[in-house]
Amino acid sequence: MAILLGVLVAVSIGSADFLSGIAARRMRTSVVVALSQFWGLAPLGIYVAVTDRSLPPVWDHVLGIFAGLGLVAGICCLVRGLAVGRMSVVAPATAALGAAVGVAYGFLSGERPGLIAVIGVVLAIAAVVLIAQVAEHHETDVGAPPAHARRTVASRAQEMVLATGAGLTLGGTQVFFAAASDDAGMWPVVSGRLTAGILAGAFVLWRFRIDGRPARLAAGDVRLLAGYALLDTLGTCLLIEAFRQGLVSLVAPVAALFPAATVLWARLILDDRMNRGQLVGFGVAAAGLVLIGLD
Repeated sequence: MAILLGVLVAVSIGSADFLSGIAARRMRTSVVVALSQFWGLAPLGIYVAVTDRSLPPVWDHVLGIFAGLGLVAGICCLVRGLAVGRMSVVAPATAALGAAVGVAYGFLSGERPGLIAVIGVVLAIAAVVLIAQVAEHHETDVGAPPAHARRTVASRAQEMVLATGAGLTLGGTQVFFAAASDDAGMWPVVSGRLTAGILAGAFVLWRFRIDGRPARLAAGDVRLLAGYALLDTLGTCLLIEAFRQGLVSLVAPVAALFPAATVLWARLILDDRMNRGQLVGFGVAAAGLVLIGLD
């Protein structure tokens, strides 16, 4: 059941990322992040009010706050990395490293999955790298002046630093959620999203003072943000439930397959073509899921 929930996490978060990518083309990224975090509290608050009337220990809220801080830091690193670096490097490196953090946490906390499942984990992480790849046009540096070469090296170093920061912080977010007690319900998600929303909202207000207020949201933009907020919140809640029912070291790499859903939606709706490496990645992901499920 935990592996099935992990697959649903990947589908939810990958679909949410697709919607957020479209929304970010129409409005500021900071506005997308802030509004989605706050709007996601609405359905989450209703669910918590109905199912989790009693408050959990303070420590579970602290873990949720740390998760929210990691979420904001991870999104900032990821967005900046995609802006200044190569997407085919930043995206898979972030997802694979985030999965590796979850696997490491699982092993350090005493989890010992079987050999077949471990092989499946390796295949799942490899599939993330393959699926997240995008076609790029590489410029040749033959005969380039030394200044250009220095800028290229600096850019490559910066993208790896940002990808590493995004992978570690987003992976740490999963760890904080996994460390919450089973009796905490979805309260850690509430604490995390509230923290992330406040930080992102403060940044948006600061940007307002510099760039001025953005244009009013159109009806289509509101639907995009609402869909993103709902799917992202659903994915986070499913992730916590998956961690409670299974091993973190197995669930984390399955959940990290979210780029597969993003790529599929881009293919179906935007008619983006998938390269050969991505097609191979889907096959590798399927094999990894089968092996993990055999554990």
